[in-house]
Amino acid sequence: MHRNTMSALILASATTALFAVPANAQSTPTWVSGNGSDGDPCSRFLPCKTFAGALLKTSINGEISCADGGGYGPVTINKSVTIDCTGTYASILAGGAVGTTGVTVNIASSADDPHRSVRIRGLSINGTGPVGTAGTRTGIDGIRVVQASSVLVEDVVIGEFTQQGVEVAASANVNLTLDNVLIRNNNLSGVTLATSGGQVIASFNNVRVDGTPLGVSAAGLTRANLRNVTLAHNAIGLRTSNTDNIVNVDNMKVSFSTTGVQSSAGSTIRIANSTITQNATGLSASGGSIVSMADNSLTGNTTDGTFTNTVPKL
Repeated sequence: MHRNTMSALILASATTALFAVPANAQSTPTWVSGNGSDGDPCSRFLPCKTFAGALLKTSINGEISCADGGGYGPVTINKSVTIDCTGTYASILAGGAVGTTGVTVNIASSADDPHRSVRIRGLSINGTGPVGTAGTRTGIDGIRVVQASSVLVEDVVIGEFTQQGVEVAASANVNLTLDNVLIRNNNLSGVTLATSGGQVIASFNNVRVDGTPLGVSAAGLTRANLRNVTLAHNAIGLRTSNTDNIVNVDNMKVSFSTTGVQSSAGSTIRIANSTITQNATGLSASGGSIVSMADNSLTGNTTDGTFTNTVPKL
């Protein structure tokens, strides 16, 4: 055989071996597209159709990106991963004839996944029903956290669910971060923070909850810092309902609610630089503590209520 021909065959064989990928291999990053197929490898040029399909082919701590706008379906996340659809009109429709939860985070402890961290960015998560029940809320929760060490939600809109926009219902410690998140029009609560064991460590920045019976609920053992938060058109804006909960608030606006802020026995809400106005009742301590730290405006409510304590500004 001619030497050049032999060299070409050897090079071709080596190249094929180098880029061959087993059918069940996982990789990072992976991609989804409205024109994709879950039978594809989820590469940039052969993307998958759904988040659930892409997750199967994404390695631990990998990243699922959206090539274009589309509805990518509910997903149960069982390993550390990032879902990032920044810059596209990407969504999860969790209504359907039988509603479901948009994103369920359920990561068991594993030596292969020590961080157990989920990052969700740049999505709309909607619980509205299908054609035939137009406008009906059939989805259950927007995001439900069952097991994880940390969940970070950024630049996300959540709405139209029969229960919660975001629910932490865990049995161990969870760190939850919400940054630039809009939650609206849910039947039970915007955000519910609860664990049956351990505690929720929550950090909110630039979060708005609108049109929900209960805006933010610290229902289990919770330590939370809320900054730049707007709570409007809710029955109760912010409520702590567990002994030993501590919620610190900076720059919050609460309005057009039946009760703006409510603290149950044994829990503490500290508020600074905030406005509580145009509610039926502004503050309701209900046996707990609502502490004014500095520069708050409590006025214009049918019944303003009172802070249980005021810390002088130094």
